[in-house]
Amino acid sequence: MPVLTAPALAADPPAMTWTLPSWALLALLAGGIALLLLLVIKAKLHAFLALLVVSVVVGLVAGIKPSDLPAVLEAGMGDTMGEIAIIVALGAMLGRVMQESGAAEVLSGRLLTAFSEKRAPLAVGLTALIFGVPVFFDVGFIILLPLIYSVAQRSGRSLISIALPAVGGLAIMHAVLPPHPGPVAAAGLLGASLGWVTIMGLICGLPAWFIGAYLFGIKVGDRLKTPVPTQLLGEAREQSGAASGGGGKDGSGGTGVAVRAPSFKVTLTVMLLPVLMIMLNTFAETVLPDGGVQTALKFIGAPIIALTVATLLSFWVLGLRGGFSMDRLEKAASASLGPVALVLLVTGAGGVFGAVLENTGAGEALADLLGKTSLPVIVLAFLIATALRVALGSKTVAIVTTAPIVAPLIAQADLSQPEIALVVVAVAAGGTVLSHVNDSGFWLFNRYMDIDIRSTLKSWTLMETFMGGTAFLIAAVLSGVIALTSG
Repeated sequence: MPVLTAPALAADPPAMTWTLPSWALLALLAGGIALLLLLVIKAKLHAFLALLVVSVVVGLVAGIKPSDLPAVLEAGMGDTMGEIAIIVALGAMLGRVMQESGAAEVLSGRLLTAFSEKRAPLAVGLTALIFGVPVFFDVGFIILLPLIYSVAQRSGRSLISIALPAVGGLAIMHAVLPPHPGPVAAAGLLGASLGWVTIMGLICGLPAWFIGAYLFGIKVGDRLKTPVPTQLLGEAREQSGAASGGGGKDGSGGTGVAVRAPSFKVTLTVMLLPVLMIMLNTFAETVLPDGGVQTALKFIGAPIIALTVATLLSFWVLGLRGGFSMDRLEKAASASLGPVALVLLVTGAGGVFGAVLENTGAGEALADLLGKTSLPVIVLAFLIATALRVALGSKTVAIVTTAPIVAPLIAQADLSQPEIALVVVAVAAGGTVLSHVNDSGFWLFNRYMDIDIRSTLKSWTLMETFMGGTAFLIAAVLSGVIALTSG
């Protein structure tokens, strides 16, 4: 699989009106980030526009000629969006078909049957982990909300003890695992193999979920003793049906034939197939010698190929065999791209910012400064992402803004692919911690759990912090071990 690279620059370096010294470039970078925070937090400007404005201002002040700056912006956007747009779009289509086919209900029903009511939080959490591989957090939250409510009612447990393992599973998958936009964008900007990002994301993310969402969720949930908000039950079911499409008006998939839910084995196969294919690619690169077999496995496991195969397979086994018409599937695929558009634009704007930093030399100046500290790259990446997460609120924006800042550090450190993948995990972990009132996920959880802000901070915010902190610690330890063994 070809490794994604950091945003390429224009074919020729842009002409500079003047050249700033390193200290001025660092001051400009700090001012640019401050301006970004001001535009997003105070002016309420959309992150996409804010990143573009900051990129233009930083580029002009740094000395890039106005006539050359548009080419730099276009190169940053185009090179960042190249593979990311395809991967995220395919992931969105796959997730939408799985929602509308009833795959979530099949998966949750089997896991709830396999586990006793005493282990209901584990069953719902595992459902969310698997469902969260192809499905974005907010969509997955709405789809699983009726399940969370019903399990809490049936088990008699506190709603929070059921909800935290579920929303934590969705959140950690969204943060560390492709094809979600944050890790895909960070991998592209830092030059990481998506195969290694997938492996390291699972190694760090699953224990983080178990400690931060499952164990903590049960403990804090039982202590808060939150009942199911009966006044929201109808709304949750209605929104879940809207998010999943609901099939045709007659309960069919647009064919007049009743929609048939897929089997558990089929559901699990479609959900895990792209992840396994991408991991197979990495296995071929690291274990097999050069030759036809390695070439074939690398082709099959390329993220674009893996997700294309999985999406087409979902159309067939979940859609057509389940009673959907091709017209219904086409509408579902088209509808899935609407919510993705804004995410892709923000991701591309992060690439624009990265291209400007590289062209002005601000990124290299920061790398030189931070390189003189005793802190490893992975720690600096986590701290920068954490600061931006607290300030900006959006996990994805924090990740795509951090990645171009730390990219020069990685180039200087000459890290291996596993180490770069762990830096991606660290950036994602920093973008996860300390979710508070400027994060949409905070308010989504607050509203549908029907709890006050203090309880939301004690539950949601602490869960996100424990998960992000645990994922970072695991990534840091693994990075240290790899550095010692390779040195």
